[in-house]
Amino acid sequence: MVKPNKFKTIPLPILVTSLAVAAALLGDAMLYVVMPARPELWQLTIVQVGVLLSANRLVRLFTNPLSSVFVERYGVNTPFRISLLASLGVLVAYAFSKNFLVLIFARLLWGTCWSVLRLVSQWVASDQSTEENIGFNLSSNASVIRLGSIGGAVFGGVLSDYLGYEIAFMIFGIFTIISFFFWIRGSGYQKKDRQTNEGRKLSGFIEVLKDPRVLILSIASMISGLVFSGLVGATLGHFFRYKYGLEFDFVLLTLGVATVTGFALGLKSFAEVFVGPFGGYFSDRYGRYKTLVISALLTSIGLIGLGLSDSLISTFIVLILVFVAGVMLMMQLLTLVGVVADDDSRSQVFSVYNTFQDFGSALGPLVGLSLITANLLPLVYSISGISLLFLISITCLLLNKR
Repeated sequence: MVKPNKFKTIPLPILVTSLAVAAALLGDAMLYVVMPARPELWQLTIVQVGVLLSANRLVRLFTNPLSSVFVERYGVNTPFRISLLASLGVLVAYAFSKNFLVLIFARLLWGTCWSVLRLVSQWVASDQSTEENIGFNLSSNASVIRLGSIGGAVFGGVLSDYLGYEIAFMIFGIFTIISFFFWIRGSGYQKKDRQTNEGRKLSGFIEVLKDPRVLILSIASMISGLVFSGLVGATLGHFFRYKYGLEFDFVLLTLGVATVTGFALGLKSFAEVFVGPFGGYFSDRYGRYKTLVISALLTSIGLIGLGLSDSLISTFIVLILVFVAGVMLMMQLLTLVGVVADDDSRSQVFSVYNTFQDFGSALGPLVGLSLITANLLPLVYSISGISLLFLISITCLLLNKR
């Protein structure tokens, strides 16, 4: 553990690690913008898109526990470097292949890479924290990572519409290479290859779930991931295309649906970047359960409003509420997990939490794109908001008893 961070600045090891993960995330974020809005670019059906956008999350049900074992056995340095470089191969597949099986393999590989990259970033953020600032450091790590979501969503959509998606993926690959060298120079973990328990096995993943607090928080993260990251994040492009068409006229400017979807998901990422640290700060200062319930209430109101909105402007206004409140909610859950995890079980607890969240996120594209029609999305948004508020209320009651 390090000394408390009095002035609330992000420690350098957390910053460079988070930025490296953000660079690797660029291509994935762009895919969520362009592929649902323009599946014909890859010669895919919308059902195949739903499968592809879920595959990387489903595989993490297996790779999250494995990543925990690898990090505990080999440290953070080697697994992180290998995963960052492997993510470059994923971008090549996105850019130059229209074969569904190749794209499936690329999504599975990216899911494996993301398991390691995310776990290492959380491990570093927790390692650099104390009880007084763990909320701020963990939420700041998550927020900086989402710079990749902003870049991939906003610039990916624009670059795809005007330069072609192939060039966009190659540009993002260059950023990943640059971040790789910055991490090697600035993380301070490059000589810590073997630093934790070598005897830990996959059975430790199950042992962690015997802690009721971990199980309760993991279930809450699963439902939150399904609604916030999976359903809303994956279906906006399909929703816009169904409700408003392929092009949008703004005075003298005409924008494609991929660009508009990119801006919409960019709002989500902006909220994750700029609201996330405040979520951790409010949790540290004003109480974790109180902030969690208020966040869930506002998220629920926003989702219900999203289902009822009938114009593009009102949709964007409601989306701002959904994204801001949703980020606050996710930061509260992440902070509570950081409080529960001790030094010996840190990687296992985060791995369990991430796996449940990934499972929920994986269900989102399947439900929103492959199992229901676009005209039912408004109803699904509203029902999800009500269900999420109910679940979070039950979560707080159960945790408070513990």
